[in-house]
Formats: sequence, C-alpha cells, structure tokens
Amino acid sequence: MPGLRRAFMAIAASSIAASPSAAAIEGSSYVYCSNGIACVMQPCPSHSALDLATGEIIEVVSIDTTRLPWQDRAKKDLSASLDTGKIVVKGSIEHEPNSGSGYDRLIATSIERASKKTERKHCRPR
Repeated sequence: MPGLRRAFMAIAASSIAASPSAAAIEGSSYVYCSNGIACVMQPCPSHSALDLATGEIIEVVSIDTTRLPWQDRAKKDLSASLDTGKIVVKGSIEHEPNSGSGYDRLIATSIERASKKTERKHCRPR
C-alpha cells in the first residue's frame, strides 16, 4: 500500500508541475471595441483590445465569445456592448498562424464589469 500511495503522489506532483499557472489560464482584462478602420477585404484589424494590465492596445480581427458562460452570451446587447467598448472582458489574445493575416483575435472567457470612460479612449466614438 505505501508503494501505491507513493506512486499516486508522484503522478499528482508531476501533473501539477506540468499544468499552466492559474494566471495563464485566467488571462488578462481587456476592453474590446471597434477602432474605426473600414475593411475592404477580410480579415483586417477593424477592432482593438486594450490590455488593462499593461496599457497596450492590440489590433485584433475579431473576438471569440463562444467560451463565455451561456448567461453572458444570451444578453441581447452583448454585440453592441462589445463593439462600443462598454464592458471589460477577461480573456487572452490568440495568434492564428494559419490565417495568413498576421493579426490576432481575443478569446473572451468572462465578462468582468462595465468599462470606465477612460478605458474606452481607444475606441471609435459613436
């Protein structure tokens, strides 16, 4: 029995060491919105995402909301709120190497809160 316990503990310890950190899974907080670029051909960086932790503005092609909880995806005004930068989302930036576009997309995993006016400065005025 002690050998079995030791083997289990070794497996558990190695799986913990190999898993990504909670911060990496959680991602960062972003304000996503239209940046006013008019596209002639898709894909193009017609949106931007402000990383609230770093202040960096990242040009993105789109936002993936499929990983949001169903209650958030079901909101009637979700698309409009995202396009105008009215909400802060938790997520991560993903580069699509096979897209050929050279641009990134934002993968949203949760809605955190309403954004502040100062956080929407990079957005196209509406």
